[in-house]
Amino acid sequence: MDIGILLWNTCNAKCAHCAVSSGPNEGRRMSNHDIFHIIDQAFDNDPQPSIGLSGGEAFLYYDDLKKIVSYATGRGGLVAINTNCFWADTPENADRIVCELIDLKVSKLVASFDAFHKKYIDEQCVINAIRSCKINHLEIELQFVASRKSSRMYSFLEKHADVFLNISCREIPCHPVGRAANMAPTVAFSSDYIPTSRCPNAVLSVSAEGNYLPCCNTAGHLPSLKLGSINESQSKVYDRFINSPVMNILWEKGPHYFIDTAESNGYKHPEYGYIDQCHLCYELFRDKMISNRLSEFADNEAFKAIYRDFQENLVKK
Repeated sequence: MDIGILLWNTCNAKCAHCAVSSGPNEGRRMSNHDIFHIIDQAFDNDPQPSIGLSGGEAFLYYDDLKKIVSYATGRGGLVAINTNCFWADTPENADRIVCELIDLKVSKLVASFDAFHKKYIDEQCVINAIRSCKINHLEIELQFVASRKSSRMYSFLEKHADVFLNISCREIPCHPVGRAANMAPTVAFSSDYIPTSRCPNAVLSVSAEGNYLPCCNTAGHLPSLKLGSINESQSKVYDRFINSPVMNILWEKGPHYFIDTAESNGYKHPEYGYIDQCHLCYELFRDKMISNRLSEFADNEAFKAIYRDFQENLVKK
């Protein structure tokens, strides 16, 4: 199985686009004991689960991070870590930490950098981290969040073109959630069409408060989509996740399948349109009453599917 763990919400940056509103004064975090327990349960049905660690800034509490990584990889897990790379302020520091991560059997780093991070993190830190990972053979990729008013990833890639050879780079649209909800709608990559794509990346995740989420993306932190808490059995939460009628519609058809039901219950489309299917999902499920109606609709759709299968099996017999 795949699981994402947001270790803590503390960060050395306070980026304007942050979906989880991380910052230096944010103290939400789980204990190492709780994190170890989450990791233990990830192995219950998978001998080699993929475990993503992020924050906040995962490297802010580096000693704790190393203990957590060692615990996960020691059991055979595949560990990826998301970071703003502040620790790679010199080539020497980058090499030292990258080599330590390799010794800990980290599988991959995901470097987050963009115009929002640049206010707090020198871009040379990211370049140092990427160079060191390439030299020392640790996989690394770049995630770059952009809006209509910010600089774009192609400018960053052009400036450091040779460094990014053989590196996966992904530009992500800024969504109006978390701290980014304070931005003007005009900065978003929105359009007047309704996105028809399916849910792209729902991975069972755990927030820094200890809540299970269907993903750590735009809509994942909405109360209406919360799956449970770490006080519950992870296997039960995971069953709830993969058997959720709502999630199955999002995976198989996409959030646009809920539009008619939402509209019949008073849903109003945002004036500035939608950025993508993740933004649509967020808008649909942010209102408690409409979210309840959508859940009821999903339950009815699941029942109808079971009944159709039952009838078909009767005919075959």
